[in-house]
Amino acid sequence: MTASHTDSPKSLTNWIMPWPEFEIDWSRTGLMVIDLQNYSSNPECGIAEMISSQYPDVAEHYISSIQKAVANTQVLLTAFRQAQREVIFTRHGALLPDGRDMILRRQRRDTDAIHQTEQPALWSKGSFEHDILEALQPRPDELVIDKNASSPFNGTGIDQLLRNLNLDTLIMAGMATDMCVETTARDAADRGYNVVVIEDATATFFAEHHHAALSSLARVYTKVWLTEDILGQLTGIR
Repeated sequence: MTASHTDSPKSLTNWIMPWPEFEIDWSRTGLMVIDLQNYSSNPECGIAEMISSQYPDVAEHYISSIQKAVANTQVLLTAFRQAQREVIFTRHGALLPDGRDMILRRQRRDTDAIHQTEQPALWSKGSFEHDILEALQPRPDELVIDKNASSPFNGTGIDQLLRNLNLDTLIMAGMATDMCVETTARDAADRGYNVVVIEDATATFFAEHHHAALSSLARVYTKVWLTEDILGQLTGIR
């Protein structure tokens, strides 16, 4: 079963150039859940906890946005699992406890973050903060990719793994819209994947950055849909 979606994203202004256009073969489509980890998306620890205590104005938007994104990602997970479609998770952070596997710029960023906020910007593999949110825990038969860069296409074997899984379309949810989600979406699109980014299943710290990232992606690289658009397409697919 294939589907096409030619309308421009509802929340974005009109555009003089053609919107990205492709057909979706749902038998070759997977859900990619990007970096919805405790450090980024659990209000009780990591970045969210720090922002709540030091930048309450930012936290007011961010916490509510991430909670909405997580709730919609749960809905998407249920739908993809019921439809027996592939689900892939990514986790962002250092692969070694001391972070020396990270590029120097990221190592320096963590050092600066600790000085300014008493917490690193990222956490290493094996820590509670690095783990995926309990509400979104992967199943044993679902792929989890650990990455120490913004995009899993840089530094991991995900491209080969996705092709082994016979996937050509990726539905993306996660955090942060203007950082790891946007970078991953661009990388995937440039490698020939069809990409759909879910507007209400992604979040970042500032509303204007969320909108700008989706606007940039929608004009050249990806489709931007809502959760309900995906559910409407997946209904009845087995």
